[in-house]
Formats: sequence, structure tokens, C-alpha cells
Amino acid sequence: MKRDRTTSLVYRCGTSPRVLQILMTAPLRRFLPCIFILALATGLELRAEPIPLKSAEATFHSRDPDELARVIDGIPIGPEGWSVAPNLEKPQAIIFRSARQVEATELDVTLYFLSGKPNLSIAEFSLSYTTDAEPSLDGNWKPLEIRRFTAEVATLQRTEQGHLRAAMLPDIMTGEIPDDTYRIAALSPEGRATGFRLDVFPVFSHPGAPPWMSWGSPHDFVLTEFRVEEHARESTNIALHCPAKASHPLFQDMQPGALTDGLPATIVHPRDETPNPNFYFEIDLGRIAAFNHLALRTRGDGYIDRFSRILIRLYDADPETGAPPTWEGMIRADGSYPPAGTADIVQAAQGRGVFRGRYLRLSSDSKVQPSPQLAEVEAYASRTPEVIEALADGREIPIHGGLDLPPGVRRLSLRLRIPQSGMPPGNSFRWRLRGDLEAWQMSRLMTLDMPCPPPGKTTIFEAQALHSDHQWDATVFRLPITSRQYFWENRWFQGALAIVILGVAMWLERTWTRRRAARQLAEMKSRAALAEERARIARDLHDDLGANLARIGFLTELAERALAEPERARDQLGKIYTTTRDLTRQLDSVVWAVDPANDNLESLARYIHGLASEYLGLAEIRCDFTNTERMPAVQLGSTFRHHLLMIVKEALHNIVAHAAASVVTLRIAVEGRQLLVEIADNGRGLPKPETMKPGNGLQNMKSRALDIGGSCDFLASETGTGTRILLTLPLPNPPPKP
Repeated sequence: MKRDRTTSLVYRCGTSPRVLQILMTAPLRRFLPCIFILALATGLELRAEPIPLKSAEATFHSRDPDELARVIDGIPIGPEGWSVAPNLEKPQAIIFRSARQVEATELDVTLYFLSGKPNLSIAEFSLSYTTDAEPSLDGNWKPLEIRRFTAEVATLQRTEQGHLRAAMLPDIMTGEIPDDTYRIAALSPEGRATGFRLDVFPVFSHPGAPPWMSWGSPHDFVLTEFRVEEHARESTNIALHCPAKASHPLFQDMQPGALTDGLPATIVHPRDETPNPNFYFEIDLGRIAAFNHLALRTRGDGYIDRFSRILIRLYDADPETGAPPTWEGMIRADGSYPPAGTADIVQAAQGRGVFRGRYLRLSSDSKVQPSPQLAEVEAYASRTPEVIEALADGREIPIHGGLDLPPGVRRLSLRLRIPQSGMPPGNSFRWRLRGDLEAWQMSRLMTLDMPCPPPGKTTIFEAQALHSDHQWDATVFRLPITSRQYFWENRWFQGALAIVILGVAMWLERTWTRRRAARQLAEMKSRAALAEERARIARDLHDDLGANLARIGFLTELAERALAEPERARDQLGKIYTTTRDLTRQLDSVVWAVDPANDNLESLARYIHGLASEYLGLAEIRCDFTNTERMPAVQLGSTFRHHLLMIVKEALHNIVAHAAASVVTLRIAVEGRQLLVEIADNGRGLPKPETMKPGNGLQNMKSRALDIGGSCDFLASETGTGTRILLTLPLPNPPPKP
């Protein structure tokens, strides 16, 4: 029994049969634990998380149906499980439905028989899988390709039907017989599965004996746990443990399997010393693969000169059928050989054809005999990472030949997959962002979390896988990533906005400059107008007030001389009174014109009405007025008011002096931005031009109107008698705001 457990242990470490024979010698048994640890350190087989199974269904179950759930509950030990007694005479089956679709080519299947009853393990069985959406006992089932198998207690063997059968064990209760566990490494040819099936078959201890399902009494079994795991190993060498053969006998007990056993200390070479041009090694990889590179390894001791002029041929079909090679190349054609313990890397460029195949043949025409001698032949299929899921701030983004990220994304998460089994130690792949992060970043995690690439540009995400022999795969996965931006983040928009802002700033500066210049000009005009007004007032005071005061003085002197003549003195005093009254009116007009309180249109209208009423009343002429209550609030300068008053006074003076009118109509109105002053009388009208006496009155009225930007027209009255004076003056614009 101990020998069986040791055999199981060594086989699980991937040891060749020849090495097994050596290890089984008594002096080396005590070193088996160390050898076991060393084998694990080579990374040939690692355990992964079990694939979740959601339900089980059997053709027959002798116990409570609820106990079938115990077979997939994750607890391998216990008295309950699947059992078929008393139906031992015909095959039975149980299926297991996966909770998710399995995406794996290599699987590890474990059958636990840990019920506490020795030897109650299945005697003969087979394994299959299905890709049906809902697996059933009557569904489409295909056999798993079993590559390696072992058991803790029994010895498993492959039958002619492809089943696995446990060797018969003695039914002896020694207390040293443990419960058994079967471990099987298998291939799923389609690389996916939705369910698994276990078929059990009755066996017979001898002809004519009753059928048994188990070698131990009562010849039933108790399957306490069924477990499936994705096969995880650190080696990406797909030739590992693949079957190998030689065309001719090998030296002594050498086995062709040494080429794929993963142990660089085991070697093989031909037995015959005489060169044989037809000798070759052949490895069946089990499937057609596109290769990234091959590695031919020597042993770390002598006779390395037998590693020279090695011809490699790859075939899609079995070469025995006469199929031509898909690729062939000669390695070290110059007769050289590598240092001991190293490996020659073979790539597609070193030969002719398509670098792919299922069958790998190696031969040599070297004169050094016996050639070729190799320790390991490793095959590394192309393995290109691919992005299978992308999340932008937690939201899934579709992948259609690239990623189109919406604006405002901060974090980008990429989940990758390398669609080939095996994971090299340390960093399994490297990645970078061309155009942003140029340096390669190493990673073993299949999910990358990174800041979003800069907005407004397209970057290329690149990923490259690493093989377990530390060779980078020649293929590089590329995924364009376009990170969109808000329109205000666009450089063209920002440039246009900067131009607009600059233009607005220039316009504002120009407008402010113009307004400042306008204010300065208005201030200059105001000061000039004030100076002009002061000069005018001084001139008027000098001309009118000075002349009238001089006249008053002259009339006073005449009145003094005529004191002896009362009538004459009275006449001179009357003239002095009239002159004084006119002088008072002139002073009143000057004071009113310069008073800021009278700079609005309504005040001007009222003053004109009062002036006309008083002046025409003395001449006993009736004056009709328009309403002035709703005059708009318009500010008028002193110059404007002065010229307007002078024009009105001149018009009234002409009416009193020359028109012989009895009624005068005065209308003041505002139309748009114009002030209209109309003075009409019913007198004799204007004389004909040829009879008009020369004078400056009418011309002064026109000149004053022009000085303040208006016009003064003399028209015939609408009634046919008298004169109509129409004064049109533009109202001043409001002063610019500071």
C-alpha cells in the first residue's frame, strides 16, 4: 500500500516512468518528501479555485435525493454522497451543471471517496463534458481527453475503451488503508463547458462473478465530493507531458517522454553509434497550435557536442500519412553547439513555412554520434492578451475595435485575458499607453485600474504576454482608446474663446478709451462753452448794460438841465424809467439763462410764455399759448437757452414794431429729438424782398438758430394773413455716463 501512495505522489509531480523506477529503490525513499517539494517548485501544477457547480442529477441514487447536493457542497469528507447499490449490474451516471460557462482548455477533476469506509471508491469510470445551454442526462456529451491521472491508494489504469480502472486491492482491514481520492488532468477540446458527467461501469473480479461497482465490500461506492478546477500551472510550455516517441531504439532504458517531462536532468539519444539519417523524435501536442517560439534544452553536463545540426519539422497532420510539413528549419547548421544547461530559442524566421503544427519532429545529420541528444523540447504557442471588459468610472464601455470614452471619465478599468493556460512566475505581462505612458509597466493582475488618458486625444493601449521561459511573445495586443472631452476643453474652442475674450477686452478697452475721450472732450467743450458763455455775458453786460447805464446817465444830465422846464424834464424822466426797466429785463434774462435750476425744457417753455405774455401785453396784443405741463425732462445748456430767448425776443420785437397784429399764437412742442417753436401772428405779414428795408434782425435770428444746430424759417400764415415763424432745434443728447 505504501508503494501505491508513493507511485501516486511521484506521478502527480510529472515524473517519467524511468525516473519512477529509480525513485522506487529503497535507498532513495527517504528523500521522496524533498523530491516532492522540488517537483512542486518547478511549477508544473498549481491548484486554482474550484468551478462552482449549481446542481447534480443521477440516473439512480440509492439514498435520500437531497444527499446529491452533498456531492457539490465543497466539503469532501462525510458519510453522505452518491451511491448506486443495489443497481450494480448496469452502468450509472451523474451529471453536474456549472453555475457559469467554463472557459478553459485544461481541467483538473478530483473525485473524493472520504466516507470513512476503505476501498469504497469507483472501480471503473469515464468523464465527459457538454456545451449545451442546459445540461441533461440525454444531452450531447463528449469525452474529456484525459492526459494524466493518479489516485491516493489505488493504481489507475487506462482501458481499451478509454475508461479509467482502479487496480483491485486486497480487502484487508489493517487500519493503514486510507480513503481514496482520484485526481485527473484532462483537456476540454472546445475550450468551454457548461456541465460535466461521470459514468461508472460494473467490473467483474473473475469470469462468472457478480458485477461490482467497487472492489471493496459491499462493492458499492460513496462519492462524497466531485470537484472541477481550471488547471493552473506556471509553465506556458504546451509540450509539457505530451506523448513523445522515437523512430528507433534509444540508449539503454531511456524513454522519449524525457523530452516533455519538465525535468532538464533527463536526456534521450539514439542507441546506435552508426549515423542513421532516418532517426527522429516526434512529439504529439494534441492540437494544432501557432507557435511563438520553440526551446531546445541541453543537460547541464557533458556530451553537449551531440546537440548540433538539428532539423525541426512541424506538421498539421500525422506525418505517417505523408502530409507535408508546415514549417521546417535547421538549428546550428554550422556544427556548433550551445553551452551546457542552456536552451536554443527557435523562432519562425529561422525556417520556412507557417510556424504552426500539432506534430513536432526532430532529427540530426551531425557526424557526432549518437546525435541528437536533448534534455527538453518546449513549445510555446502565441499568447496575445486581450481586453474582455472595460469600465469607465464603474460603467461598462463597449469594445468595438477600440474604446470611445465619454467626457468627464476619471478612472479606467480594463480586465484582460490571456487565452492560453499557464501563467509565468512574477510578472505575466506588460502594458503601456502609447502617446501617454510610453514606458512598459509590469503586471500579474488581470485587471488594470488606471487614470483616464488625457482628454481630447487617442492613445494606444498595448499589452504583451510573457512566457514561462522569460521570453516575450512576439505578438502585441493593441487597443485604441479615444478619450473625448467637453467642448470647452477643446483646444480650438479654447483658442477661439481666448480670441473672443481678447477681442471683447480690446473692444471694452477701446470703448472705455472712447468714452473717456468723449468725457474729456465733453469736459473741454463744457469748459469752452462756459468760457464762451462768460465772454458772452461779459459782452452783453458791456454792450447792453454799459450802453443803457451810459444812456441813463446822459438822460439824467438832460433831465437836470431841464428842471426849469417841467414838461421836458418829465419826458427825460420817462425815458430814464423805460431804459431802467429794459435794463432790468435784460439783467433778469441774463440771470435766468445762467441759472442751472432753469436748464430743463419745461422751465424754458414757462419762461418764454411769461416773457411773451408780458411783452405783448404792454403792446395790447393777445397771446395764445399751448399746454406745457407734459414737456419731457430734457436738460438744456445756457448757450442753447440764451440763443433761443434772443430769437424769441427778436420775433416778438418785430411783431410789436412792424406787424400791426392783434393776436399772436405761440406753440412749443417736442417731436422725436427736435424742439419746435412756432410764433404766428395775424398782422400785415412780411414785406416783399425787394421792398424790405435792410437790417440784421431776421438774419440774426437765422444765425443764432444755426449756432445751436437748428433752423429758423419765415412762412406765410396758414390763414393767409400775418407771419409764421417756425424754429426747429435739435435737443441735445444726454451726457455720456462715466
